[in-house]
Order: sequence, then structure tokens, then C-alpha cells
Amino acid sequence: MNAQWVIFTDLDGTLLEREGYSYTPALPALNLIADHNIPLVLNSSKTVAEILSLRAELGNLHPFVVENGAAVILPKDYFETMESLEPLSAEDTAEAYCIKRFSQPHEHILQSLAEARALGFEFAGFSDWSPAQLAELCGLPLANAVMAKQRIGSEPLLFEGDLPSFMEFLATKQLRAVQGGRFLHVMGHYDKAGGVNWLLDAYRKQYSPTPIRSVALGDSHNDEGMLNTVDVPIVISSPHSQQIILTHPKHARFSSAQGPTGWNEQLLKLLHE
Repeated sequence: MNAQWVIFTDLDGTLLEREGYSYTPALPALNLIADHNIPLVLNSSKTVAEILSLRAELGNLHPFVVENGAAVILPKDYFETMESLEPLSAEDTAEAYCIKRFSQPHEHILQSLAEARALGFEFAGFSDWSPAQLAELCGLPLANAVMAKQRIGSEPLLFEGDLPSFMEFLATKQLRAVQGGRFLHVMGHYDKAGGVNWLLDAYRKQYSPTPIRSVALGDSHNDEGMLNTVDVPIVISSPHSQQIILTHPKHARFSSAQGPTGWNEQLLKLLHE
């Protein structure tokens, strides 16, 4: 019996170029995936608003994972049999989405960070900057910076000082900090793998008895859990990719090129085998 592929992918530095955020070099593989109706699940540190925008641009109709695993967002009725989930927003009626949360509320994180600042820890996060400041800092268009600030379960920040002590403080709030590419992400005890596991279980039920063959692509340490969850982990070359520790390296693939060029190279090779 032929397996049903399901592909999970990181965005920045993987499907998207780190500078300019283009996915153009990946278009041949993206088109092949669409032609074969293979679910492509975006799994990123980006927010709901950011991924909805990119997803519309890509013509992607599949679920996605936001803020390093804070939640899975999926179109209503995407899976035929699914537990009852809360709607993404009260206004969301025309094109309804549901949300499966894994994180504590963003408000809890901001309150904890206010307490940390009162104790003398020095940092600045997305909630501290205006959209214009964030746009300048990250090289984003203003509209994208507005979307990046709309967070539901994590807070990226620039931290200076005693990181081990900061981590100890966060632990008292049931929080932790994970280094992304540029920012330290304050979040709960979840990662990208949680959303992947939850979705894989749903896909197995949806496609049963056809077996699922899962693939994930990532380029940095915060993709490690996701890569170690799937059948075929694909490490996209980057300045951070050597930090990734794989539990099943014999099944792994490694791109020679970085970003969407490496993404395209590896998926075309895999899907043509």
C-alpha cells in the first residue's frame, strides 16, 4: 500500500530566505507538492496573522503550527472526525478556523516578564516596541511588523545579562526561554514537536488504513524536536544547523544549499524516488 506523505516545514532559513523572506527557489517543489495533494504544514515561530498571510500567498489550505508550538490552527472541518475545538476568534465566521492550544496565555508571559524586570533583569521584547521600531529592527515591512506583534503564547526578546538566573526565574512561572535565530523566545513547556504529534495522530485517523509517511525540514536547534518526531528529517544547511542533534541520523537527509534552494533540492529528490 502506498503511503500518504505529510510534510512539516520551518519557515525562516528553511522555506524562506533569511534575508528578504523569498520562497521563489522552492517553487518547483511547492508545485509538485500541490499537484500531488500532499499536506504541507507550516511550523514556525511566526504568529497566526503572519502565517495566515503567507499561507494565502502560497495557496496553502492545510493546518499550521504557530509560535514554536504554542498552538495548532486548522480550518474548521478539515478533519472528518475531530474533537471539538475552540474557534480561533469570535469574529471568525466567514472562513472559520479552530485552535488547539498548547501554551499558557500571552498575558501570563507578559506579567511574568514584568516581574522579572522589577527584579533587575534587562531585556526588550516585541511587546515593548512599536510596529515601526520592530520593522526597523527586523527589516520587515510595517504591515508584517504589526502581524508579528499579535502573539498568543510566546514573547521574543533581546536579553542582556545573567541568562542562567533568568532561566531559573522563568522556571518558577512554568516558563522557559528558547534561543531562536536572533531572539530569545519566552514560552511554556512545549515545542514544535507537540503540534506535529497531534496533527500526525489526526492524519493517521483521517487516512486510515493508508499509512502516513512524515517529513520535516528545519535549519536550527529549535527545529530539533520536530525533526526527531518524523520518519524523514531533512536538515537545511545554515550557520545553526550543526547544533541539531538527531536521534535517528541514519534516516536523515542534509541539504548542500541553504534556505529555499536546499528545501527545493531535497524535496524534489525525495518525492521523485
